[in-house]
Amino acid sequence: MTTARRSTSRVSWAGITADRAIGYSSRRRGPKWLAAAVLLACLANPAAAQAVRTVADSNERALEDARERLGRNAGDVAALRDAIQAAMRLGKLDMAGLYALRAQQLAPKDPVIMAARGAIQIHEGRPKEGLALFAQADKAGVAPDAFVADRALGYDLIGDQPSAQYYYAVARRQSPDDEVLRRYALSLAIIGDFDTGDAMLRPLLNVQDRPAWRIHAFMLAINGRAAEAKDVLATILPAELATQLGPYMDAMPRLSRAQQAAAANLGLFPALAGLPQGVAGQPAMASRAPRRRPDAAPVFGTSAREGRKSGIDSNFLDDAARSEADDHEE
Repeated sequence: MTTARRSTSRVSWAGITADRAIGYSSRRRGPKWLAAAVLLACLANPAAAQAVRTVADSNERALEDARERLGRNAGDVAALRDAIQAAMRLGKLDMAGLYALRAQQLAPKDPVIMAARGAIQIHEGRPKEGLALFAQADKAGVAPDAFVADRALGYDLIGDQPSAQYYYAVARRQSPDDEVLRRYALSLAIIGDFDTGDAMLRPLLNVQDRPAWRIHAFMLAINGRAAEAKDVLATILPAELATQLGPYMDAMPRLSRAQQAAAANLGLFPALAGLPQGVAGQPAMASRAPRRRPDAAPVFGTSAREGRKSGIDSNFLDDAARSEADDHEE
């Protein structure tokens, strides 16, 4: 059987400029060209673009400051922590990984560095490995809010939305962030709570936040409303490109929870030919998943499913689908 890793196309939703997107479009090279269509939709309106530039400038300054400190003292672990965090916020995972490797060599038992490495693994599409590093960081005494939004994403990527939503809620209380809100709303849609997710996303939609509209299209498709999802894409994309994305919107209800989260958050799309057949417009079986109360008192270092064998390895997309099927047979 073809593994998920081999049958999945990887697309980055972040860090691609309009020029790069247009470059993909002109070459017309399969999935990357299709992804460029969605990435074009991520270009915000002028006011939002200014806000994005302000945040990016802040992170650039933080990264430059950390690099200057490292120039004065290459063994400055605090500067390495700051460099990792700034690089990740800028979408520079390779750079963050290099800093994390250096930090690990200098301070192998540092819990913040462990958590940072876990966050990097999650964003690179290896959630099991990333969450294992978070567990090690917990045992080493990491602060409960360290990279908590990334921990939440990790749980989304293994199909454990209740735990993901628990950590998204913690992240929102810690520091309100639009990206966390988008992921939280999507996670709610994945378990079938579309209305709550839509209400959560509505303020961003009302100010024409383009990444929010992209997430909204995925939410509609996951909810079995592919026609509405396509209408959203047709509104924010050139007609030809929106049409090319249609089959993915049709397929969303047939993806596992993990696959849905990976497609919308990381740009990981499984091969359409290998998906199970289902009834058109029928929401994914994940809609029956239970929810952890987001206002519950945080119990850091725990999750709804810790202690269970998930059966997930580096080819987590296929394995997650199998584990979910097992869940619903219980």
